Amino acid sequence: LPPFLNRFMAGLHPGASVPDALKGALSTDADILEIGPGARPAFRRREYPNLKVSDYCDTATLQQQMREVYGLADAPVDLFDDIDYVCADGRLADHVPPGHQFDLIYSSHNVEHQPDLLAHFLNVEALLKPEGLAVLVVPHKAQTFDLFRQLTTTGDVLLRHHWPQAGTTPKLAFDSDSHSATPPRGAEPRFGPTDPLSLGELTRAFDRFQRAMRGEVLDISYLHYHVFTPASLQIILLELYLLR
Repeated sequence: LPPFLNRFMAGLHPGASVPDALKGALSTDADILEIGPGARPAFRRREYPNLKVSDYCDTATLQQQMREVYGLADAPVDLFDDIDYVCADGRLADHVPPGHQFDLIYSSHNVEHQPDLLAHFLNVEALLKPEGLAVLVVPHKAQTFDLFRQLTTTGDVLLRHHWPQAGTTPKLAFDSDSHSATPPRGAEPRFGPTDPLSLGELTRAFDRFQRAMRGEVLDISYLHYHVFTPASLQIILLELYLLR
């Protein structure tokens, strides 16, 4: 294994976070791309000068969203670094200057929002150096509001990539609204086996499905296109690799 990967794996001891293990393995001059960090970046440019950041919106828009979310007159100026590449469709290689590759591409709670997951993976691969590493942190369905939803399969990924006109918005809107795990009003959002949970609203889900079928534009940016467990994502990655 490359020395960097050996150091990273050695740093993954109990109690260590993935970003901490990565930082212990990286040199400060490493070329890093962080995808979709929002206002909670794992890496900062003051520590890694060659850091690049990609998100679905530009810096000014993200600052405005933070002001609205936190009710601030001004977002803290040092909350996150400027966004270098605005990319909302997963095709990052179209936005990065030709020939620019990275030692590390880090993505936390991002791939589940990618409509065309295969295109996203291919673009991440194209942007890695020969011994580069892509680290994908994804939510486990058993620990989120996706608890009752069906797992994404390799067939789902292939269909979306090779037949995009099939569309997923009506199905996504229905599945998310009807099968989201919902804690009692005012309760902490916990999704363990003994926590009280209910399903989403079926009639609201069907209404959103019908609106999407009529061609209305729905805000689905906050929904998860994909649902994983660690093992299910490993299977998808393995099957896609074997189909190359």
